[in-house]
Parts: sequence; structure tokens; C-alpha cells
Amino acid sequence: MNGTIKVMGGNKLQGIATPIPNKNSIVAALPACILSSGTITYKNVPKSTDVEKILKMLKLLGAEVEDGDFNNLKITCKNIHSYKVDSVLGNQIRASILFAGPMLARFGKAQIPLPGGCVLGKRAISAHIDAFQKAGVIVKVHRDFVELTAPSKPKKEYCIWQCEASVTATENIVMYASGINSEITVIDAASEPHICDLMNLLQDMGARITGLGSNRLKILGRSKLNSAVFIPKPDFVDIAGYIVAAAVTEGEIVIKNGNIPDIMDGILTWFEKFGIFIIKDKKNLLVKGPFNLSINNKGGFPLAGGTLPKFVPRPWPGFPVDVLPVMATLACKCNGRILLQNWMYESGLEFAKNLNEMGANIFMCDPQKIIVEGPVKFNGGEISSPGVIQACMAIFLASLADSATTVIHGVDILKRRYPDIFNIYKKLGADIEVLS
Repeated sequence: MNGTIKVMGGNKLQGIATPIPNKNSIVAALPACILSSGTITYKNVPKSTDVEKILKMLKLLGAEVEDGDFNNLKITCKNIHSYKVDSVLGNQIRASILFAGPMLARFGKAQIPLPGGCVLGKRAISAHIDAFQKAGVIVKVHRDFVELTAPSKPKKEYCIWQCEASVTATENIVMYASGINSEITVIDAASEPHICDLMNLLQDMGARITGLGSNRLKILGRSKLNSAVFIPKPDFVDIAGYIVAAAVTEGEIVIKNGNIPDIMDGILTWFEKFGIFIIKDKKNLLVKGPFNLSINNKGGFPLAGGTLPKFVPRPWPGFPVDVLPVMATLACKCNGRILLQNWMYESGLEFAKNLNEMGANIFMCDPQKIIVEGPVKFNGGEISSPGVIQACMAIFLASLADSATTVIHGVDILKRRYPDIFNIYKKLGADIEVLS
């Protein structure tokens, strides 16, 4: 893992922070341009490593990419000439699987490298395979890639009852459905905000979609989709990170444009249970003390058994699993005990070992459940980050909390989501030295 920083913690973070656009919206919306022979314009795109790799993949396929200004990124796919995604680049990020739906709709075939990305356990694509097969697609899984072939004569209607409410499988099948002349109903569809962002783009391109925000979608596609403009909403994962950063450093942060009621209100309700009260100021959120960080069985938490509170993310509109790691850091600074469970990824809580190295008091029940007891004072140290973006974020926020020096190796993975994270936190008052 590349990238090393030294963090001198204990500073109260103060200032104004602007959350990045939703990373998951963008990595799905970029492959969607393959469905159009016109130009898709993407506004306010962060120059993250994931975005740069997707753009390289599109260029290799023959797309014209005007990337001089990431606030006004233009992609034209009129001359795309291949249905095979580059194996080296495609293997590096999980989002490569999202090329399958658009490729199938455009060429009737797709060859996609088996996806990489964060080390969060097995990166199975079974939900994608299941959904595509129910739409008549022939799927062949090889050692390093998956090959998909659309039916030569698609049916007029398909009903796809997904085997799970997978976000990326939903995005994939919706993109495929948007680009063919069939009516496809998707039941048990995921409904996260980034899926709605993608579907809004597809509608602007000419697809007809009903059921946005629900678990039942109906898509009536078109073989020719139009030019459109894509504007992603702010990233709720980044907003949550700033809330935790303010709380664990006892600081005061204004999160610009963070007050998005239909996305953030449910998340804010859970922060209140941890003793963080956020002020809504027009479009912004204000996070400031005094903080009464505590966990108790009278605070509205469900119980794991006896009097032990538990906190378990759920599919949207439940609490998002991507925010769980930073909640572990928050729990370490709270007075009380709580069980945290990551039901989605079998190794999603491995970073608890890193927090323990820094002074946390976390008992790992099994790879998917931990019990956190606080409050603790983080004592720093030299830490090797796991290969997971949000786990690395949890360690980074822990390093800011107390007056101790922490050297963190492997921080480049943060740039997959947060391209300028260290400069942003420096402006809020963090003492960070980039060593490599």
C-alpha cells in the first residue's frame, strides 16, 4: 500500500467544509455515457483515482473525453469500437462491472474483468449474473473475466426479482434496460441516493423509468438515447465523516450544502443517539459542542441482548454501511458500550485491530461483529491501513482525536474517494505531514 502520513492529533477542527459529490453516483453515471451517441456532460466531478481510471477505460474503448475541466467534463461515445474493458484497469476497481449493462445494450456483448477495489471480503458478482440471466443474457464466467451475451431477439417484457437488493446489480440492470427496446420490471431493487442520481440521468437521456426511490422499478428503454447533463448530489458518506471529525476533536464545522432532508435526516437521527446534535442552517449543517458523547440502553438503540445497545446498518433508507467504520471511531470516544455489526462484508470490521493498536477498547466477537467500549484516549503509533477506503478513514479520524502522533501507511487508497482529503483537513486545523 502506498502513501504515508504523520498526524499530530489533538487540534479542534474548525471551519467550513464542502462535501465531495457522491462518489458512487459518479462511478455509475460515467459508464452510462456508452448508451448515448451524443455528449454527456458531468458537472462537479472530483478528480479521484477511481474517476481517472474509468476515464482511461472509456478512452481505450474509443470515447472522446474532454477532461481539461472536471467541473464540466464532457464525454462523447459516438465512436466507441469495442465491448471489451481493459483487463489491467478493470481489475483495479470494483466499478468496472458497471460497464456490463451499457456494453450489452449497445453491442449485445460485454467482456468485463472480474472487479477489484477495496479488500472487503469476496467481491462476488452473483447478483449481477442472476439479474442479467433473468433478462435472457447468457453469462460465462472465466478465470479473470466475465463474458455476457444479450439475446438476439429480446422479449417485450421481463420481470426480474433480484436475489438481493444489490446497489451495483440494480444500476447495471437499469442501464441495460434503458438502452434496449423492452420493458423491464425490477423487484427488490436497491434505492440508495446514488441509484436515484443515475436514474435521473437515464431519464434525461430518454429512458422512461417509474418507481424511483422504491424497491420496484419499471424501465421502458430506447435503443437511441440522447445527450444530457449529470449533476451529482453531495456525498452523504463525506458529510458523516465531517460530523464525526467535529465530534471526536470537540471542534466546530459548518458542512456546506449538507442539509439534504431526503438523504440526511435519517442519518442525523442516529448521530443524535450518540449525543451529537446538528443545527440545520438553511442549506448547511453546523456541528459544534458542547458534545455529550454517550451510549446507553435508554437512548433509543435496539438491544443485542440484556442491556447491550447495538447498531446495525441496513439497506437504504436504513443507515448506510459505508458510514459504519467512522461510527466505530465515534463509539470509541463515547461513554458506554455498543455492539456494531457489518452484515454485508465478512471482513468489514478488520480495521478494529488497527484502532486497538491506537488505544481503543474493542472486542472482536467475529469478523462481522465488534463490541466497542469507551471513552478512550487514542495514543497514536505506527499503523498500516487496511485496503478499504472507509476503514482507512476511521483510522485517520482516530488519529486526529487526541494529542498523540500517528504514522499511517497505505493512505493513498483514500484518494479513490477523497482526492484532496489532507489539504481539506489541514484547512480545518489538522496537523498533517505527507511523508510519501
